[in-house]
Amino acid sequence: MTKSTPADHSNPTTPSSPGDKPGPWSRHFNLICAAIENLTRNVLVYLIASVALITGLTLLLTTVAVSEGLKTQALRAVRSGADIYCTWDYFGRPGPFPRSEIETLSSIEGVTRTIPRIIGRTQVADELAIVVGIPLHALSDEKLQLSGTLPVPNPDRPQVLIGYELARYLNLNVGDRLTLQNVSSIVFQVTGITKTTSSLWSAKAIVCDINEAVILFDEPNHVSDICLYTLTGAERRTQEIVQRTHERVKAQTQEQVRNYVTLGMTLREGVFSGFFILALVLAIGSFSVITYHGFAPRRREIALLKAEGWNTTEIIEMIVVENTFVSFLSTALSLILAIIWVRIFRAAMIAPVLIAELPLFPEMDIPAIFTPLCPVLATLFSLVVTMSGSIYTTWRTATSPVAAALQ
Repeated sequence: MTKSTPADHSNPTTPSSPGDKPGPWSRHFNLICAAIENLTRNVLVYLIASVALITGLTLLLTTVAVSEGLKTQALRAVRSGADIYCTWDYFGRPGPFPRSEIETLSSIEGVTRTIPRIIGRTQVADELAIVVGIPLHALSDEKLQLSGTLPVPNPDRPQVLIGYELARYLNLNVGDRLTLQNVSSIVFQVTGITKTTSSLWSAKAIVCDINEAVILFDEPNHVSDICLYTLTGAERRTQEIVQRTHERVKAQTQEQVRNYVTLGMTLREGVFSGFFILALVLAIGSFSVITYHGFAPRRREIALLKAEGWNTTEIIEMIVVENTFVSFLSTALSLILAIIWVRIFRAAMIAPVLIAELPLFPEMDIPAIFTPLCPVLATLFSLVVTMSGSIYTTWRTATSPVAAALQ
């Protein structure tokens, strides 16, 4: 910490060094120079004091980025999906949808395509996989990132498309055979495997023809739900007609599903962000103890500055400048660490918390979006931590008797 006064107190506009230019801002310029000098000399102390801050910010930035990426990916999937999703109301919950109702829904004015789905779970080795049974011709319009080819209806040799994570766990490759067993048992041939860059929702999914899903689950009279595609602009009207057709049919438009997805992802993001904000609050005490309460030479330097003629306002202003630099540097370092964590380590130990059934160290690319809001929020949190952890203690030291501070 510099031992020279920031300016000549008899003339506040007089610079304290020959190289300074006279002017109304010369005193503030000298304070900034003193703050930079202190920061470079005490860089190790500030780095240790900022460990808790950087850790909390890295976790916060990583969680927000992954959550935003998952939300974007989910909304993209909703936009490319059906216009209306129909489920069967069963004691107030979605239940098996009678296949006899499919023809009724297909005949509604405005409906252009009807796709029934069977979605269930089955045990594959030690993994619980999601089986999605749909008419395989519906996949022809989908742009999927995969190795191999899409499955096609083949009664003699049933074909499946499986997710990357499941294929990696089971050590399956294109062309291998996979036995699925639930109520019935079927041997499938793997024709395609999703790539690591594909949607996370397909990581542990198995896609087969709906007729084979009927055999697997032994449910010939029901499906899980029905997807309706309608004429442009006819979604609301078609939804009303569907619900009037049968009182136990619950129809939801693509817009409603999108709102549910957004709300769910935002709530989950908020819960985890709250834990990390708590960690940042705890970092305030750590920063205060290490930089001031636990750093006796710093208190003596402040006392010496008071003895040399610095006033309390000037000392606090210098500390504010120091903390501002520390905040920006902590934010930059946290952002770099968060990007490395997501891009190189695939959000290890964070992605499994946000996405069920992913391993602690995923092999798939995790979607993450670092919006401009992330560094802005991180900088604000950094400023709160550093200022809260130092301004009060600096004021207490600067206003205490010089002799007591020098002890």
